[in-house]
Amino acid sequence: MGNKSGKPKIQKGVSNAEMGARLKQVPLLSKYTVEDLDVIGGQFTVKTYKKGDKIMKQGDEGDGFYIIDKGEVQVSTKNSEGKEQQIAVLKDSDYVGEAALLSNKARGATVTCTTKVSTYFLSRADFQKVFGAKALNVQFAKRVAKRAAVTAGTNVHGTKFKAPDGAKKPSGDIVSKIKEAVKDNLLFTGLDDDVKTKVIAEMWLEDYAAGKDCITQGAKGGELFYVVEEGKFTILVENKEVTTMSEGTCFGELALLHNAPRAATVRAETDSKVWAIHRHIFRSTVESVTTGQLNKYSEFLLSVDLLSPLSHAERAEIAGALEQKDVKAGSVIFEQGVEGSTFYIVQKGAVTIEKDGEKVATLKAGQYFGERALQTKENRAAKAVAEKDTTLLLIDKTTFDNLLGPLESILSQKIESYAGHNATKDQSERKTTDIPFEQLEILGTLGKGSFGHVQLVKDKKSNATFALKGVSKSMIVETGQEGHIMSEKNVMAMLKHPFLINLFQTYKNQDQLFFLLEPALGGELFTYLRAQTLFVEDSARFYAACVLLSFEYMHSFDILYRDLKPENILIDRTGYIKITDFGFAKQITGRTWTLCGTPDYLAPEIVAGKGHGKGVDWWTLGILIFEMLASYPPFFDDDTMKTYRKIMTREIDFPDHFSKSAVSLCRKLLYRKPTRRLGVVKGGAALVKAHAWFSNSYGSKDGWKQLLNKELKAPFIPKIADDFDLTNFEECEEDEPIMPYEDDGSNPFEDF
Repeated sequence: MGNKSGKPKIQKGVSNAEMGARLKQVPLLSKYTVEDLDVIGGQFTVKTYKKGDKIMKQGDEGDGFYIIDKGEVQVSTKNSEGKEQQIAVLKDSDYVGEAALLSNKARGATVTCTTKVSTYFLSRADFQKVFGAKALNVQFAKRVAKRAAVTAGTNVHGTKFKAPDGAKKPSGDIVSKIKEAVKDNLLFTGLDDDVKTKVIAEMWLEDYAAGKDCITQGAKGGELFYVVEEGKFTILVENKEVTTMSEGTCFGELALLHNAPRAATVRAETDSKVWAIHRHIFRSTVESVTTGQLNKYSEFLLSVDLLSPLSHAERAEIAGALEQKDVKAGSVIFEQGVEGSTFYIVQKGAVTIEKDGEKVATLKAGQYFGERALQTKENRAAKAVAEKDTTLLLIDKTTFDNLLGPLESILSQKIESYAGHNATKDQSERKTTDIPFEQLEILGTLGKGSFGHVQLVKDKKSNATFALKGVSKSMIVETGQEGHIMSEKNVMAMLKHPFLINLFQTYKNQDQLFFLLEPALGGELFTYLRAQTLFVEDSARFYAACVLLSFEYMHSFDILYRDLKPENILIDRTGYIKITDFGFAKQITGRTWTLCGTPDYLAPEIVAGKGHGKGVDWWTLGILIFEMLASYPPFFDDDTMKTYRKIMTREIDFPDHFSKSAVSLCRKLLYRKPTRRLGVVKGGAALVKAHAWFSNSYGSKDGWKQLLNKELKAPFIPKIADDFDLTNFEECEEDEPIMPYEDDGSNPFEDF
């Protein structure tokens, strides 16, 4: 830090309230309360500079944050040839260097005064005096380390998980007691009563003597969820008691979602009894019952004369959008003469239809009424009353129109529903190679994961470089990922797109499977986001638009991606993106059920376990846009289960610096009910592209085409010396030995 005269002029004493109001406009600090920012404001000093002075120099250690009070500065960086290039001009109320509040990482740019300048300066040390280092991690903790994906695993061998032989099963009053215990549990609240009853019927009783551990902290492979029937359990973290669990409580719910080390030890304080259920039993029961219900609804819709012209896919869409409503005996469902907008199916109970005060019909389970409301909003010709406690399935005209378009148009034009086929498929030949594995030379490591690692390799004959992804067979089998790995290969073999990593070839040996991939040596988007803290909207829009085009393309093949996050987006030498890691990608029609993805990015329907489709990808795009603009995902929490609860229930708190169009887009992409989510509703990707946040930049005649052809300038061009340059990737620890693999005779990798 310095200037021509040696030091800037420094003045103490800035108004707390005045500075607090200014700080509320800084994105990095926008999550703090006004009261907190008033306290921070008292720590600022005034620094003044002359024209030509350098407020900071690229490469200097970052020590604090500046707000420009008066004047103008030029922000510049050195290009690959060492020449200065201007990247921004900042004026009154602009700010610079905010990342220095988080770390002393070297300054990424030089800031030079082009006029006399007055600034407000806040040092990292003073900031930490007020809040301490821990407070800094609240928003940014999830960006310190890369996030691992999770999965419930797939039961590829068809193993029948069941209660232990001779175990007692619940019945009668016990079922009611368990329902009461789980009524507020995240994994049970979204289940229909029938589904909940059948799940509980699969539970079994276990006894624990006083002093015996039911769960051990750190244990891997936790797959059981428990409801306490009687007795008392102590919850210990690091051998310290944190709480107790007694009759009517439950614990271990994360085990119903996915594999994760146990977070605490649960020890019986007295002789106790619990009802237990295995994750695969829970999820397979929910899947079986829900699938049966949806098929039943779809078949039933075929019997509705007005809806019979719909295709099977269209009826499936409507079946998935039906909402359940419980109505007490004697309740009026609608009055005669009111405008109709909803179609009803009687699931349980009975409904009386009255016209001009006289009973004209009684509708029982399996019958329907109000279907014309889906075609036109006309006044109801009769009154509908619940004859007894009744459960209805319903869909309103707005939801129907959003999914399929106006029924009138469907009936008259017989149009196809939107099913992801709006994008133009690139039918050109996908690039492949025929390089012997022994001809590859390892140059270095690009990244490591739970199942293996990715290395930069060179074809000794042609000198061409590739990324070689190696995956442990033993780890795949141990975690039940056989289905995912085969799906990854099959999906990648289908795809060829400028924003997706291309697959050239696969190999396998005794212990590993290998993917020979297109290299993208600019590093991960995660790294750039972490370095910059957050992106300006133009940059975030560019990367999000590239992802949008990628999803439009993948969905045209009915392929879900399911693991979008900055860690899985690479940057190529042109500054454009390359989506990588297709481990959770899958080609589907209709719904799929496996829980997989990264906790911060999981869609509500994945958490609920009731089946999901292409809508989960549009949800992840909303999360990505939010994270790029805010520096943190909207439902972040240190506790994974709290993250899931926020995903299911919490409203999004948008930082003040978000534009109105950014808030609008995120809200529409992050709509909890997938049938109303932008990207899912009729129009699909075209409607996402037409949203103002995108269309204002790419909505011109050739905007999207130019982006697809990589004719637009990227926000950032990485420095890549040559095809052998590993400098944009973090150094990894030494490789651990590959676990040996022994086939049990099932030969799950025969077709790899």
